[in-house]
Amino acid sequence: MLPNVNQFFDSLPKKQCSRCGSVMEELSECYTHVCDECSSHAVFPLAFKPEPKYSPKAG
Repeated sequence: MLPNVNQFFDSLPKKQCSRCGSVMEELSECYTHVCDECSSHAVFPLAFKPEPKYSPKAG
């Protein structure tokens, strides 16, 4: 009998960087095996957060 899908994915080990061994965050459609620190890539947030002093003009 096949195991439950959730049990299968929960039993997988955490994703680790192949260079330093640190645990990496699981992301959908992410196939990298090296963390951001080791690959020297800059990571930018996807959400836009305006500065607190910013106030759009009404009208």
